[in-house]
Amino acid sequence: MKPRRVSLGKTARPSLTGILSRTRLFALLDRGREGPAVWVSGPPGCGKTTLVASWLDHASVPYLWYQLDEGDADVATFFYYLSLAAADLEAGEGERLPLLTPEYQASLAVFARRYFQRLFAQLKPPFAVVFDGYHEVPASSPLHEVMRTALQELPPGGCAILVSRGDPPASLARLRANRALAHIGWEALRLTRDETASIVAQRLPALPPGSLDSLYARTEGWAAGLVLILEQAKVTGSMAGPPDSSTPKLVFDYLAGEIFQKSDARTQAFLLNTAFLPQMTTRIAEELTADADAGKMLAELHRNNYFVALRETQPEPLYQYHPMLRDFLQARAEEALSKDRKRQLQRTAAALMERAGPVEDAVALYRESHEWHEMARLIDRHAAAILAQGRGETLARWVEELPPEVQVKHPWTIHWAAASRAPLAPREARLLYERAFELFRAQAQPDARGMVLACSGAMDAILYELDDFSLLDRWIAVLDATAARDAALASPEAEARVATSMFIALTLRQPQRGDIGAWIERALNASRNVDDVNVRIFVGLMAALTLMWTGLFSRAAELIESMRHAAATPGVTTFMRLTLKTSEAMHGALTADSDTGRKAMREGLELARATGVHTWSFQLLAYGYGGALARQDLEAAAGIARQLETHVAGAGRFNLCLYHHFRAWEAMLRKDLMGALQLEKTALRMAIEVGCPYFEVLCRLALAGILADCGDQRKCIAHLQALRDIVRGIDNRFLEFTCLIGFAQIAIEHGRQRPGYNALRRGLELGRQYGYAHFFWWRPGAVARVLTHALETGIEPDYARSLIKRRALVPEQPPLSVDGWPWTYRVQTFGGFRLLRHDAPLAASGKAQRRPLDLLKVLISYGGEQVSESRITDALWPRIDGDSAHRSFTSALHRLRKLLGEDRAVLLHEGRLTLDRRYFWVDAWAFEGLAAELERAADPVQAEKLAERMLALYRGPFMADDADASWYLQPRERMRGRLARAMGRVLRQWQESGQRERAEEWQEKFKQSVSDP
Repeated sequence: MKPRRVSLGKTARPSLTGILSRTRLFALLDRGREGPAVWVSGPPGCGKTTLVASWLDHASVPYLWYQLDEGDADVATFFYYLSLAAADLEAGEGERLPLLTPEYQASLAVFARRYFQRLFAQLKPPFAVVFDGYHEVPASSPLHEVMRTALQELPPGGCAILVSRGDPPASLARLRANRALAHIGWEALRLTRDETASIVAQRLPALPPGSLDSLYARTEGWAAGLVLILEQAKVTGSMAGPPDSSTPKLVFDYLAGEIFQKSDARTQAFLLNTAFLPQMTTRIAEELTADADAGKMLAELHRNNYFVALRETQPEPLYQYHPMLRDFLQARAEEALSKDRKRQLQRTAAALMERAGPVEDAVALYRESHEWHEMARLIDRHAAAILAQGRGETLARWVEELPPEVQVKHPWTIHWAAASRAPLAPREARLLYERAFELFRAQAQPDARGMVLACSGAMDAILYELDDFSLLDRWIAVLDATAARDAALASPEAEARVATSMFIALTLRQPQRGDIGAWIERALNASRNVDDVNVRIFVGLMAALTLMWTGLFSRAAELIESMRHAAATPGVTTFMRLTLKTSEAMHGALTADSDTGRKAMREGLELARATGVHTWSFQLLAYGYGGALARQDLEAAAGIARQLETHVAGAGRFNLCLYHHFRAWEAMLRKDLMGALQLEKTALRMAIEVGCPYFEVLCRLALAGILADCGDQRKCIAHLQALRDIVRGIDNRFLEFTCLIGFAQIAIEHGRQRPGYNALRRGLELGRQYGYAHFFWWRPGAVARVLTHALETGIEPDYARSLIKRRALVPEQPPLSVDGWPWTYRVQTFGGFRLLRHDAPLAASGKAQRRPLDLLKVLISYGGEQVSESRITDALWPRIDGDSAHRSFTSALHRLRKLLGEDRAVLLHEGRLTLDRRYFWVDAWAFEGLAAELERAADPVQAEKLAERMLALYRGPFMADDADASWYLQPRERMRGRLARAMGRVLRQWQESGQRERAEEWQEKFKQSVSDP
């Protein structure tokens, strides 16, 4: 598993030549490798890196090498370069490792755990992962916690070796306490006398034998000190000791200085000129020094182990000075070179690194040389790529390092800084975008593209924060007024992003605008020419979300389906997959597709928990909550509400509005009127404060209904008038449908039939036209009541029936006398028994199947409510004992429920059986209801109409096909008697009015109806 292609020194191990094999330390590493990790620490120059690199050759273990530096304090940088190292391994297989993009930042531990699980699965044990230079990582960096996670995830056979100048950080203390982190420290790393002798024999064989003990005592096992003293002896002919100092750097500087002074001028110039390069190829060294022999000099320094490391990278090997040597040479350069010469070298080195090396090295060199404008230019050039790598923290730090007067001249740097902050600090990002916009506009030739993109960025920051949509007004106006916006958006991706920002902003803040659809189409058309699948998915799903708010559910479903296929392709981010699930959940919630909505919420939350990306978790839960309320599953709703509460802290006012609106909705379904009132007041306040007209309308409509139920007509009307003023300018059929049905419910239930029926007619007409079947604040009982009125008055009866069936609406007060109500079960008892489910006959054959129907017949005969088990068993099983009768009753009830397909339709409570009248229409019940109404009727015309309806129901005697059963006799005679009394009243009416023919006509009707078949 050796690197076959690496482009960076930080992911390539040093190449070794002529080094001492320290077999005693190899044994320590071998033992340490039995556990998950080894910490190798000691002062600079003690041979830590050389030891680990040589052990890898000795152990022949596959490895991954990573050189840590201060840039890894941004853990996104660490994961980015570690992924590059893994991608360049021959054995690296499987899915590409993820980048630490902003959506993962909030749950870094989850990301790190999944990342290392995948990385180590690709490496395949046995393997070693080396992290060299750990001391370069600042103490405050989250990388320490990341590293702990890495060590905890190491599989058996995998080992990590961490190389540092200091002790392990506190984050690894538990691993040390559990003996999961072996430690090879300075005492073990010190050269022994024998090892010192071996190095002396190799580097200075002419050393007098008696000098070894003195040399060993002076160097105290410090490899760098030994090498420098031996080099000093070769160059100067003596081994004079350094000043009395226990600081390795001072000793190194002294000894290196002695050697440097004795070197020839060409070598000194080469070393000083290359001191500022963090790493170099032969070509870079030649260009910087104008010395054709630069490669030979570097090779010689490496071959002699003179603190120059060689890393076998491609397409050229890289050389790096040891940090101690580089510090020494830079200090000498400060003394020996003029400021102009030094700055020229740094500038030239930066330009060379810009062409050949990682951008970080070039940025650092421009910064050190105070070439701020060049640094700003470099940031502009690479910012998009840096952001795509998830390294926003690094980018923001670079911009902050630029002097303010330089930032002003390079507004794109501020734009990029804003982009780096947007996901994690949207308010800060918005202020930066505002500043960038003003600078773009203030240029002698205003930068139209910069202005438009800064405008779009500010919009996105506001939308991401979800706290004050009134801030969008300025940017909407700017985007409208930017004369050059079409030319400025020559890039399809830029056009797609800007148009998406615009149509979302308009939908939430200015829904009365008539060009929202045009912006949607513009965004979709532009996205089709974008290579990045994530951009295409984002635009498509945002368009779908917007279309759903406007009620265009079919078009939204088409877009979601298209994006679902796109999301199955490689390279789609977790954020986009979660956005897809959120879109599916919202579509399910708004179209009453409970199965789809629940599945999307569940899958989305599972993905969020697994990845730690909770960007959409609030919305997923909110739409799941709304879906549970829509189907009146209050137990599920309460569970989701508890989860939702954990996301409320710190939420923007838009989400708080949604949360309180749904809580009020739940309170209404639970008949908690006062609780609903307080919650909906809060929701409305949030809607107004956030500046979202759409939700202000929804909240005012809900509040108006609550106030009407509370008897506060004045405030109810005030809210209805306020929402009417808002809705009047909005071309949104779904919102209009919602408001019309809501108003109809309020008006009809509180005695204002005429305006209520007018609103109901228009609302149901829209619902039929667009196929609407739901809206937020759906209360099944209230909707059932208003649809009852629709059927009674002939308002869109077909659509009303389809809506009742689709939503399985069950009336709180059964409308037995309403023609056309699509009952789940219809039972005919007059002239014979017949059972229908959804208007289709339910057939039962054989004795076993007839018994459940006998149970139903007896139950209806005894009134259908609170009929005791004993009374039923006495009727159906009079000749068997109590236990056997109970078993027969239980079996018949089970089979009846199975036949019906709905357990809730037949209720058993405390030994009493009841038919739920919300599911059943029984002709006998309707007949008796009409009879009772006729007895109360004072109007003769109304009485005749009721009698006509009674005659229509009475097709013959009650349970005519069970003439011998005694339990039918009493209800049969009662029905016949009620019909006779009804007919008698009508006959008397005609006789008393002198209309003999009409009286005779009714008398004949009565005779025909009561005659036995």
